[in-house]
Amino acid sequence: MGSYLIRRILRTLLVMLGISVVVFAFVRSIPGDPAVAMLGERATPAAAAKLREQLGLNKPWFVNYKDPAHLLDAQYPRYVSQLARGNLGTGIKSNIPVRDELASRFPATAELSIAALLFALVIGMPAGILAALRRNSIWDNIATTISLVGVSMPVFWLGLLLAYFFGVKLGWLPPSARLGNENTLQPITNFYVLDALLRGQPAAAWDALRHLILPAIALGSIPLAIIARITRASLLEVLGQDYVRTARAKGLTGRTVTLKHALRNALLPVVTVIGLQAGALLGGAVLTETIFSWPGLGSWVYEAISQRDYPIIQGGVIFAALVVSVVNLLVDLSYATLDPRIQYR
Repeated sequence: MGSYLIRRILRTLLVMLGISVVVFAFVRSIPGDPAVAMLGERATPAAAAKLREQLGLNKPWFVNYKDPAHLLDAQYPRYVSQLARGNLGTGIKSNIPVRDELASRFPATAELSIAALLFALVIGMPAGILAALRRNSIWDNIATTISLVGVSMPVFWLGLLLAYFFGVKLGWLPPSARLGNENTLQPITNFYVLDALLRGQPAAAWDALRHLILPAIALGSIPLAIIARITRASLLEVLGQDYVRTARAKGLTGRTVTLKHALRNALLPVVTVIGLQAGALLGGAVLTETIFSWPGLGSWVYEAISQRDYPIIQGGVIFAALVVSVVNLLVDLSYATLDPRIQYR
């Protein structure tokens, strides 16, 4: 286990280095000049050139390997050297360290992603199990149809529909923000529902939970459909195995056979899909947070793209990639718990 973990960590570092190269190159390929974006369209060439020099944007991206003395003068080597020290840079527009903004923004995205994943699991797994146990029944057809619709429905379209019908037209749930104006909350962890409970403010906790429902449903719709389909397919395959028929022949109840023997062995593909959906949730959060005015990582990076704020874009993408890598590592390590036959060497 130890050697496997070390190899995975080293592999993750190489992946992060590759991602930093790709993000660095793509960000600087975005049309527009950050200096002009900060100073405005009426900025003089002299003022723009001075600002570029202050920000280091007048330096080349890379330098010739034959001239190593000036290696750190280039933008990318300087960025990597700062990244290795945990310095993600400073926002061009806000002049706030990216690390500090990540600390305040990411909990909002994490809270939304956890709620969306819980929504997908609580509905998707039972739906998949029911569809597998009642194969070719009306329940199977309903679950399959709903999952197909869920996969096919764009997040932004579903988010707009939910915000309009349940937030604006019916007024059942708030269509934007994380907390109503009538409630004030001093954050501790920046997870508003948890912070309200820790502060002893049940009304604020309920209000934060109500604000969380619509964006969580919109973000969790696609993972729900995928989890339901994978659960159904995996459980159907396991139910046809010889050991399941043997367990039934011994007189075990259907619930015991399903939950104790079949479902545990069917969970490996489901757990794999859950790990993969972590990246999808972070990607979908950009649209969801923009629609519902959710002050998280996605809307923050979206604003930075429109403002050509290189440090925020780079820091946000690299941090999201690191989170996905860690989640996938935890998923891989959980395989041995679900199936004792799996060993890591």
